[in-house]
Amino acid sequence: MADHLELPQRITVPTRRAGGGGGQGPPRRNPRRHGQSLQAGIQQVRAARRIQDGIDPDLVFKLVTVGQRVSDDTLKMRGIEPLLETSDYTYFVLSRDAGEALERALREYTRAPDQEGAKAQLQSLFGVIERIEPYGPADRRGVGLDSLPESNSSFVVDVTLWASWDYPEAQRRVGILERVIARTQGQILLRDVRVRRTVLRVRVSRAGLDDLLNTSVVERVRTPPVPFMDASDWRNVSLSDLSLAHTPSAPVGVLDDMPLDHPLFEGLIASRTQIAPPNYIWQPPGQHGVEVVGRVLFPHLQEELRDHVALTAYGMVHVARILEPNPELRTETRFTEAALPHVTIENAIRTLHADHSVRVFNLSIGYRDAIDRVHVEELSEVLDDLAKELDVVIVVPTGNVPVNMNGQTPTGHHVEDYPHFLDHPLWRLTVPGDSAISLTVGSIAHSDAPEERERPRIGWRAVAPVDHVSPFSRTGPGVGTSAKRLNKPDLVEYGGNWVLDDMDSVHARESGVGVISTSLSGSGALFAACCGTSFAAPVVARIAADTLHAYPQASANLIRALVANSAHLPQPALAIEDAAQRFRLYGHGRPNRDRAIGSGPRRVSMTFDGSMAVDSVVIHPVLIPAEFAIGRSASRIIRVALAFDPPVRRQRREYLAANMQLDLYRAVDAETLIDVLSRQDPNDPEPLISGRRRVSNLAPGPGSWRSSTLIVREWQPRQLNVDDGEIYYVAISHRSQTWARDRSEYTEQKYALVVTLEDEARLDLDLYALVAQRLRQPVRVRLRSSS
Repeated sequence: MADHLELPQRITVPTRRAGGGGGQGPPRRNPRRHGQSLQAGIQQVRAARRIQDGIDPDLVFKLVTVGQRVSDDTLKMRGIEPLLETSDYTYFVLSRDAGEALERALREYTRAPDQEGAKAQLQSLFGVIERIEPYGPADRRGVGLDSLPESNSSFVVDVTLWASWDYPEAQRRVGILERVIARTQGQILLRDVRVRRTVLRVRVSRAGLDDLLNTSVVERVRTPPVPFMDASDWRNVSLSDLSLAHTPSAPVGVLDDMPLDHPLFEGLIASRTQIAPPNYIWQPPGQHGVEVVGRVLFPHLQEELRDHVALTAYGMVHVARILEPNPELRTETRFTEAALPHVTIENAIRTLHADHSVRVFNLSIGYRDAIDRVHVEELSEVLDDLAKELDVVIVVPTGNVPVNMNGQTPTGHHVEDYPHFLDHPLWRLTVPGDSAISLTVGSIAHSDAPEERERPRIGWRAVAPVDHVSPFSRTGPGVGTSAKRLNKPDLVEYGGNWVLDDMDSVHARESGVGVISTSLSGSGALFAACCGTSFAAPVVARIAADTLHAYPQASANLIRALVANSAHLPQPALAIEDAAQRFRLYGHGRPNRDRAIGSGPRRVSMTFDGSMAVDSVVIHPVLIPAEFAIGRSASRIIRVALAFDPPVRRQRREYLAANMQLDLYRAVDAETLIDVLSRQDPNDPEPLISGRRRVSNLAPGPGSWRSSTLIVREWQPRQLNVDDGEIYYVAISHRSQTWARDRSEYTEQKYALVVTLEDEARLDLDLYALVAQRLRQPVRVRLRSSS
C-alpha cells in the first residue's frame, strides 16, 4: 500500500459574484384588503401578550411569506429585528415598539385602491407577506414538556433565548427573563450567555413555566437533554487466553463516562480529564465509557475473538468525562449537572485539543428525540463551530430509537414492521447527528443469528438481516432547505441488532447480534455485546485517527474526504433504487481503513488540501492514463470527494453559509472551460457546457448536495474514449448565502478534494505507477489550437 498522490496544480477562474436570494415574485394582491388582514394579524399578536409590558416590553411574532426572501435591512427599517428564518420562508421577528412602526407602514400600504393588482406603497414588502401570526406558547414548547407530571410543585427546564446582535442585548434579554422568573419565585441554576446563543437552566413552578412560554425573548423551553444509550452484557472470557498487539495511530479524544480500569487498557489511556468544577461530586462510573473506549481501541475485537488471534489495539485515547450514571436508574446515563450539555462538551473538546493536541473526537451520545425541523439545537451548532475553528474531526452517532419489551416503537409500529418504520419522521436523526461538519454514523447489522444455547430457542429471530440498517438506527436527512437533500448520515458501521423471541418480545442486548467490546461486570466478564449507534461511531473515529496518523499535516476536511471516499455501500443498499432513500439509510456506506490511508496498483487517489476565494470557481486537472481508458470494463470507477467547513448560523433559513458544487469535464481544452465557467451565472446551478463534455452520469446529481459539507460523486463508465485525452477537469464552484456575503471574516473557504481512479478487475494494470510516473512530469493542460 502506497501513499496517496497529489493532484496537479489547479486553475483559478474569474467568475461573477452570486446575486440575491431568489424565490418567486409577489402574487397579485388587493393591497387595501390584504393590508387590513395584516393589521388584524398585528392586533392578534398584541392580544396574545400575557406578561406585563414593564417586565417584558418586547413583542415577538411570525411573518409568513410566499416563497420569497425578505432582507434583514428591509425588516429593520420597519422597526422589527429578524430572529430566525425557516426553510418555508417563515420569519420570526422581534419588535421593541409593539409593532407600531410596522403598523404605520401598513397604513401607507392600505391607502391603495380597493382592487386586485392595484399599485401600492411598500408592496415589495407587504406583497410577499402572506400573514402575521403570534409566536406563542405552542411555538415555544420544546422536547419533554408534554411529559411533565401535573403534580410536581416545580420543574427544571432549559430556556433558549433568541440570538442577539451584541452582548449588551443578550444581557438585556437575560434581564427580562430574570424579572419574569422572579414573578413566581423561580431560580436560575445554570446560565450560558453569548451573542449567538443564550441558554439558562431554571427551576420554576407550573405558573412560572407558563410565564416562560409567554415571554417574548424566549425562543424555546425544553426539559434538560438526556443522552440515550444501551446497557450490555457478555459471556466470560479469561484474560490468560488472550495475546495483545499494538499498532501506532493518532489519539482519539473520547467524550463519555470515565472508563473503568479494564486490564486491556493498560498504557492505552493517555489522559483522563473530568469536565466539571473541582468540588463536583461524580457518580461512580458505569459501563458505557469502557465499552465505547473499547470500540475505539479494539475496532476488530469480535473478529479477533472469533478467530482466536491476537487482539490489536490501535493508538491511544484521551478521555474527557462528561457523563455519569443516573443515580436513580443506573442503566441510564446523564450529563454532568455542573453545566449545560453544550457548554460541557465544548469545554471538553477545547481542553483535549489545547492540552494534548487531539484532532479526532468521538462523542457517542444522542438525545432521545428526533431533531426539530425549525430549531437547530445549540449542541449541533457548537460542534460545527469547533470543527471549523480548531480544524478537528468530530464523529457522532445518528442516535437510537427505543423499543419496549413488547416490541412497540414510539411510532406505533411493532418491530415486525421493519424496515417500513425507518421512514417515519420520529425515526429521524437526533442531536447532535444533524451537526453539518461532524461525521454522522448510523448502524448496520453484522449478524442475524441469535446466540446458540444448549437448549435451542425455537422461534427466536433477528429483526434486521446482515448488512441492513439496524432497527434502532435513526435515519436522515439532516438540516437543509431542499426536499431532495442528501446530507446525513455520512457513513454506517456495525452497531448491532435486535432479536424477537417466540412471543414477539424484543431483546435489545442479545449476545448473538451485538457488537463485542470491552466491559467489566460484577461477574468478572471482560467483554460485552453492545447494541446502538454509540458503538458504530467509535470505529469510524478510529479510521479517521488512522488516516490522520498516515497524513499528520492533513486538514480535518481532507480526513473527512478520505474517510468518505473509502466507503462502499453494502449489498442491501445497492438494491434500493431510490437514491435519496438509499442515502438517508446508509449515507456513503461503510468506510475502509486501508482505502482511506493508501492507494494500490488498481486504485489510486489524488488529493488537494487548501482554500479558495468565496464565490469563485477553481479547476483541478485530473490525469486519466490511456491504459486506464482503453477497453471495456465493468469495474472501472472514477470517484470524487469534496469536504469543506463553512460558517453556520442556526437562526438562518440556510444553516450553512455557503454551498459548493463539483462537476467533471472531458474532451474540452482548459481555455474553453475557463471561458465558459467565468460566464456561468452563479444563481443557475445548471452549467453552460452540455453534451458529453460534462459528465452527466456523475451520481448523485448536483442538486442533492446543496445542504452538505461532504460530497462524494461517482461515475462507472464501462467504456471511455481515449481520444478525450489524458486530462479531465474537476470544476469546483463556491456560492455563499446572502447572510454570509460581504463579511470581512469570510473571504476564503477551506476545502479538500480527493479524486480516485479504480479498476480492481484489471490485474494487468498498475494504475498507481502510471499516474505517479506522469505526475513526475509537468502536466500540460490542453489549450485550444491557434489554427
